[in-house]
Amino acid sequence: MHRKGRAALSLLAAVCCRAALAQTRPLLTEEATTAPAGSIVVESGFDWISNQPNYLTGAERIRWDGPVLNLVYAPAANVELDVEWVAAVGVVKDPGFGTRSEAGDVTLRSKVRFADDTAGHPALAARFAVTLPQTGFGDGLAPNTLRFRAEVLLSKRLGRATLHANAGLALEDAPLEPHEQADFFSGGAALGLRAFKALTLLAEVNGFLGNALVGVGDRGEARLGLAVGGGRVQGDAAVRHGLVPETGDWGFTAGLRLRLR
Repeated sequence: MHRKGRAALSLLAAVCCRAALAQTRPLLTEEATTAPAGSIVVESGFDWISNQPNYLTGAERIRWDGPVLNLVYAPAANVELDVEWVAAVGVVKDPGFGTRSEAGDVTLRSKVRFADDTAGHPALAARFAVTLPQTGFGDGLAPNTLRFRAEVLLSKRLGRATLHANAGLALEDAPLEPHEQADFFSGGAALGLRAFKALTLLAEVNGFLGNALVGVGDRGEARLGLAVGGGRVQGDAAVRHGLVPETGDWGFTAGLRLRLR
C-alpha cells in the first residue's frame, strides 16, 4: 500500500507538471510548479506586433523577434534553470531607420519552488531573471542596458482550469539618462483551461507599472491563445494586444516545444 501510494503521488505530480508546462508558452506569466528532476525542454518561438513606438524617436513601426530560443533544465525537482536567446530582432518601415534587423539579447533565469499545489494552498515559487544586452542601441531596436526581475509565483488548479499569478520588481537602466534606473512593479495573471486532452485554451494580462523614464516606459499586453499537443511535442499560438502605447497595438506569437528528457 505504501508503494502504491507513492506511485500515485508520483503520477499526480507528473500530470500537474505537464499541465503547468503547457501553459508557459505562448504566455508571459510563469507557473509556480516545476518539472521533474533531470527534465530538459527546448522551446522556439516568433513574436510580431504592429505600431510599436521607437523609444528614441516615438515613431511607430512593425517589430518582430525570432526565432526566440530557450533551453530549460531542472537540476532538482523544485528548481528550474533556463537560458533564452533572441536570435534576431527587427523592424519594418521605421520612419527614421527603415527596415533592419540585428541579433537579440540573452536572458538567464532561475526558479525555485517552495510549496506544492495542495487542497490547502497554491503552489508557491520565486523566479529571478537578468537580461544581458547584446543588441545595439543606435537604431532603437533595444536599449542595450541590463534588466533584472524578481517575482513571486502562484499557481492553483481548479478542476480543468489552472490559475497563475506573478508579482514582483523589475529594474531597468535608463538608456537615455546615464546613471538613472527605472523601477517597476511587474505582474501578470493567466488562466489555462483544458478543453480537450491535447488542447488548452489560454488567456492572460501581463506588464510593468512604475516610474517610467525617457526610453523606459510602462508595458502591458493581453494575450489570448491555445496550446496543442502534449508529451514530447507541443505547439502554441496567441493573439497579442498592447494595453499601453509603449507595447504596440495588435500582434501574434507562435512557437514549438520539444521535451528532450
